[in-house]
Amino acid sequence: MKKQVPAAKKAALVTIFSAFLVFFFCLPQTFSQEQKAEKLSLTLKECITSALANNLDLSIEAFNPDINDASISASKEQFLPEFGLNYYNQKQTVLGAWGVEGTSFPYKSDSYTLDLTQKVVTGGTATLSFMNSMSDSGRAFQVINPAYNSEFRLRLAQPLLKGFGPKANRYNTVQAVNQKDISISALKAKLIQTIYDVEQAYWNLYSAIENLKVQESSLEQSREILRRNREAVRVGAKSAVEVLNSEVEVARNEDYVVSYRMQVEQDEANLKKILNLPSEAAMSARSLIPSDKPVIEKKQITYGEALQAALEQRPEIVQAERQLESNANDISYAKNQLLPQLDLMFNMWSPGQSGIKYLYQDNNPFTGILVGKVEGSRVDALKEALKTTYKNWSMNLTLTVPLGNVFSRATLTRTKIEQEQSLVRLEKQKQSIAYEIAQAIKELQNSERKIKTSAASRELQEKRLAAEMQRYQLGLGAIEWLLSYQSDLTSAKIQEIQALINYKMAVANLERVMGTTLKSKGLKFRNYDF
Repeated sequence: MKKQVPAAKKAALVTIFSAFLVFFFCLPQTFSQEQKAEKLSLTLKECITSALANNLDLSIEAFNPDINDASISASKEQFLPEFGLNYYNQKQTVLGAWGVEGTSFPYKSDSYTLDLTQKVVTGGTATLSFMNSMSDSGRAFQVINPAYNSEFRLRLAQPLLKGFGPKANRYNTVQAVNQKDISISALKAKLIQTIYDVEQAYWNLYSAIENLKVQESSLEQSREILRRNREAVRVGAKSAVEVLNSEVEVARNEDYVVSYRMQVEQDEANLKKILNLPSEAAMSARSLIPSDKPVIEKKQITYGEALQAALEQRPEIVQAERQLESNANDISYAKNQLLPQLDLMFNMWSPGQSGIKYLYQDNNPFTGILVGKVEGSRVDALKEALKTTYKNWSMNLTLTVPLGNVFSRATLTRTKIEQEQSLVRLEKQKQSIAYEIAQAIKELQNSERKIKTSAASRELQEKRLAAEMQRYQLGLGAIEWLLSYQSDLTSAKIQEIQALINYKMAVANLERVMGTTLKSKGLKFRNYDF
């Protein structure tokens, strides 16, 4: 006995040490599995909200209206006033050409000019300018030296034919506004499609998970039948063939379970992609579980009501209408550009002059006898200009007739053809929408009927399987029939689940083709009012 005690203690120590190693190495793996098994439950609205906030396709599309806003602002900048300032200074020696001037004389001058120009919507420009200058010459016999000159001038330039009117001059702005409306409609279309894709991915994942549960339940039932048959064979109540049939059914159900698990993973990955969950993010590593159930809320709407809503809400209609407006604007502008160029130029100005005025005897500077002088300044010249003592005006009309405009009307012809094309495209769009509405309503009605028939089929399959199970337990039924009825019940349950999902998607599809998805769900995207 004394020899066996150390051996027993050694065996006990080995067992404890082995258990410790197993615990030490398996604990991290178990913890990791628990982490991987962590699940994230999301409602459909939470998924849609996440997609609207994080979906990159939507983010890309949302840039277009902002870009068009910048284009609108750029087109309006042509009507902003322009301010100009010019300063000039000169000093030189002028060689004399007249005997009394001498061989040369010094000359210096400076001037500054201020301009304010404003373009008006009629196509013309109005310019208000102010000029003040000084000249100081060493030439002999000067009466006023240095001389100061000022001038106020109003200049109006207005095209009367080509380039005249608000339509011709707001052409780029109107086109930019229409393009912005088109881009907003395109964004709305992208939003509607994204929401529909989220709903489809969400309910597909829900369907895959529920189908997996049904198939796992069927697998457990087939395993229970196999266990009972093996026990019956052991006591001689059943044959080995029934065990073999049960094993085949178990293997088939196990294969189905694997396939449905793969489908769950695929649908989960698709939903994560739409929600734009980064692959390395903690949330992305968690399993997504739809928490909403496919509650059936019957949608009552007639074909006429649905079609009317679609013609008012579908972004494609808005895009086609804005394109027609752009084409009409193109035609108007092309017609204007074919007109002759007739420009009106009107000038009105008031000059003023001052300086140091020399008074000669008998008002004759050639006498060389200076009897006095009158002092003046730049300010005096400015005051004289403001008094409009000297009123001057001029008007000029210029007519230009480009021969290319007379003989070539290709641009106008092209724009008219494009307008006709847009009209046909709008009509085709309306026909397509009418067809989509009819199909969506028919799909909704069929899905509603399918819910009732699939539920009734599932109930009958349950009753038939229960009856066959009783017969089999009494030894009156065959294993093949029992397994067949069990498989039929599994298919009926899956079809019932799919019928519910199909109805939810039929409602979502009807809202999509009507263009009312955002309104019906009470959703908004940034500051856009759809």
